[in-house]
Amino acid sequence: MRQPMTSLLIIDPQYDFYDVPVNEQFTLDSEHQEKTIAPALPVPGAWNDAQRLASFIEKQQQHIHSIVVTLDSHSEYDIAHAIYWQNKSGEHPAPFTLISHQDIVDGIWLPTKPELLEHVLAYTQSLEQAAKYSLIIWPTHCVIGSAGHKVVAPIQAAIQRWEQKTNTQHISISKGENPHTEHYGGCEAEYPLADDKNTQFDPQLVELVKQNDHVFISGQALSHCVASTVEQMVEKLSSEEIKKLTILIDTTSPVAGFEQQAEGFIDKMSQIGVNILTSSNL
Repeated sequence: MRQPMTSLLIIDPQYDFYDVPVNEQFTLDSEHQEKTIAPALPVPGAWNDAQRLASFIEKQQQHIHSIVVTLDSHSEYDIAHAIYWQNKSGEHPAPFTLISHQDIVDGIWLPTKPELLEHVLAYTQSLEQAAKYSLIIWPTHCVIGSAGHKVVAPIQAAIQRWEQKTNTQHISISKGENPHTEHYGGCEAEYPLADDKNTQFDPQLVELVKQNDHVFISGQALSHCVASTVEQMVEKLSSEEIKKLTILIDTTSPVAGFEQQAEGFIDKMSQIGVNILTSSNL
């Protein structure tokens, strides 16, 4: 009898999204001075999520055939970071500022590069028509090459032990490099760009489901990148394929203030056949 094929998908398990305890935060030598690296956008409960996920990987080590990790990957200059925008006084928006299409029409917020006005008007109009996420200015996070871009130690160590035990390399999928569109989901950007194939639909994660019998899903944050990734996947899956998905609900948490959005996502996924389980029950 064929052994069931099982994969683990971990979405954006990076330092900038984890509420790392002070004693677990680390330092880098910056011009001969130690600088403590604190997360830019810590999700409450995420550090405990990481411990539970690491335990799950250890427990299921022999049964996991592949591990896929998505990595949020940005530059300082990004449409969801402050320096992309300014007001009439040349000031940049504060973190968590919402920028609407009308704000741009009214000149309340404009791109720091005036030649991008037409793009941001079309961009925000598209977001609002989709009625999914408003354009929000996040704290600068997951900058490529920064400490916040790295996978948190408990999960990284568990993945490495799995690789050593199974003689298998995990797969990394980078998303978010294009500064002119947000990229919450692992399949495609919120506003795919015609001139950048990396923002357009990538079938890798859908194929992952088709090629496996079970796909466990974890990562951060439940309200945003986890939700968006799973929603993008199920749009391309049959009702039977959707039943292969299991969200490990005790290994993922919502961004503070977005708990209701996460609850709505879980309710919707449960209704269409996605399994919602705790890691300790497996």
